[in-house]
Amino acid sequence: MRRVLIACGGLALGSALGVARAADPSVDELLRFGVTMARDGNWREAKFRWEKALQRDPADARVMNNLAIASEALGDPERARALFESALAASEDSRIRDNASRSALFWKRAADGAASERAAPPAKKKGRDVVAVAVALPLPPRLTLDGVKTLLVSGFLVNDSELLDVNRELVRFLRAEFRKHTSYDVLDVIPIPPVPEQTLDDLAKNAAFFRWLGREHGADVIVSGAMRYTRRDASGFEDVDIVSESTGQKIKQTRFVEQEEFTFELDVLYLRGSDGSLLFRDRMSRQAFFRGAANDPISAFYELGNSIAGDVLSVIAPRTRSEQRFLFKG
Repeated sequence: MRRVLIACGGLALGSALGVARAADPSVDELLRFGVTMARDGNWREAKFRWEKALQRDPADARVMNNLAIASEALGDPERARALFESALAASEDSRIRDNASRSALFWKRAADGAASERAAPPAKKKGRDVVAVAVALPLPPRLTLDGVKTLLVSGFLVNDSELLDVNRELVRFLRAEFRKHTSYDVLDVIPIPPVPEQTLDDLAKNAAFFRWLGREHGADVIVSGAMRYTRRDASGFEDVDIVSESTGQKIKQTRFVEQEEFTFELDVLYLRGSDGSLLFRDRMSRQAFFRGAANDPISAFYELGNSIAGDVLSVIAPRTRSEQRFLFKG
């Protein structure tokens, strides 16, 4: 009787283990579940699922590809590179190669301080086994500021302009951007501390002035530089598409078009408040055309300012860039 009970117990245990094994998700199921998580922005959960899939099949290039993308999204480009290399060694799939080449280019440019706001044109998706996703890739600040708490945006060297008070609008704009997008205490010093009337190169070397400015206002970091804001008449003849009233077809017609070009040129200096030394120097420029002959210069100023805000902030604040990648969904 005892043998029978033991045998029955063994059968019950074997049956339970069989049910447990049957309930374990397959590699394809783990891939699909991870893709669902990734598309919702839950990259940690996606990574966890794909790591389980890789344990099941360490040679599956699809899983390595997805894990590489998750590593990128979670700020580990070195592991992403290694995983892409392993995936390419296991497979010649063009989607994996596209991901790997885009990743290598992106992180190289990021290391060089040139990660662009404008992503590469998206590649065409091939096959039903992949899904294209936009991945927000985290980038560290271009300048490491240990122990910094207070930041002062001082005056800038600006061009004489009848359009607006360039210095006042620029300082107001930059202070607002730093206050919204960084954790620093942005000092609201009024009136705006003026800078010496000298060339930008001489200003960048004027450690004595910025050291005094840092002590005077208790600023750990000072932001200054030079700004040029201009407007010019850019009217002229150009080909425009019009719809023919008689045929309803689009035809090209040469017309005189009134428009203005606004230019926003900004050189930014980041200086240490304790000794006035130059920490970082950057330059950016934007141009934009506006239809008509009496455009609002303040609206144009802030539109152009918003287009360079990310570049200014990237020096001292983390940011993200969106890139397309292909995920295998099983």
